[in-house]
Amino acid sequence: MLLKKILKNRVNQLFIRLISLIFLIPYIFKVKKLKLNILDAENTIKFIQNNRISIGRFGDGEFNIIFKNKSIGFQIKSSNLQNELSNIKENSNFKIAIPHALESTRDYKLLIKTFWWRYVVFNFSNLEMFCKSHDNFFLDTNFSRIITEFKDKKEINRLIGETCKIWKDRNIVIVEGEYTRFGVGNDLLKEANTVSRIIAPSQNAYSKINEIYNETINIVRELEDPLILISLGPAATCLAYRFSSSCQAIDIGHFDLQYQYLQNGYYHKVKVDNRYDNEMINGDKVKKIKDSIYLSEIKAIVK
Repeated sequence: MLLKKILKNRVNQLFIRLISLIFLIPYIFKVKKLKLNILDAENTIKFIQNNRISIGRFGDGEFNIIFKNKSIGFQIKSSNLQNELSNIKENSNFKIAIPHALESTRDYKLLIKTFWWRYVVFNFSNLEMFCKSHDNFFLDTNFSRIITEFKDKKEINRLIGETCKIWKDRNIVIVEGEYTRFGVGNDLLKEANTVSRIIAPSQNAYSKINEIYNETINIVRELEDPLILISLGPAATCLAYRFSSSCQAIDIGHFDLQYQYLQNGYYHKVKVDNRYDNEMINGDKVKKIKDSIYLSEIKAIVK
């Protein structure tokens, strides 16, 4: 716990990132060798809009599970999870998203750039093996994290609006952790047609993935033109792939939480009292809320 607090301290993070500047040159060499075709965040959003395709997002957490079978804090390691993530493949209904930083870090803040420079250098062989096992055309996993990662604030505000167009006039089913509360108290879902929610465990959701899947499908069957938005860590990647044969499903990740940072006036991570945040110290300490609309949208709870 002490080590976790040290690593999450912003001053210490800055010091670590500055040291990581030494990885820039080897990073450039490695990404040139990868030769990946990854759409940037803007074109990822457009691709989802135009093709109504399902998307599963792979970031450093998913990679660590696949490469090392390593727990990531809110999701304990599991050979079943490792195998399922490893066996996810693209198809006509489903695309894989990986960090655009595996091609370029041009649009990112320095702290984000240096993280990925270091990550690519240390994990190059595993990343190369993963990418070679898939089509050489990927979407950007970080389209849902632009607020804390992009350096252009004007671009951030524009892309938020573009992302929300994905669910405009759609019947939305949100599959989320107990304290995720996607769109609660903000305007992210104002143009959705209807909203239904499946509440899953905030930690180790993968252990309940079959129950979550079944509850969600039962609701989706009753809807016209449904769209599933999933915020459940690595389990979301697996669920998006499973749902893709039935309807469009998007692993939306931290998009709502990032938006809450912005609503509070910040372009970096801050404590949000009424949201679970696995990336913040004491982020699992969440205030209760009383919101009648939110409660009425809950159609099933998986414990």
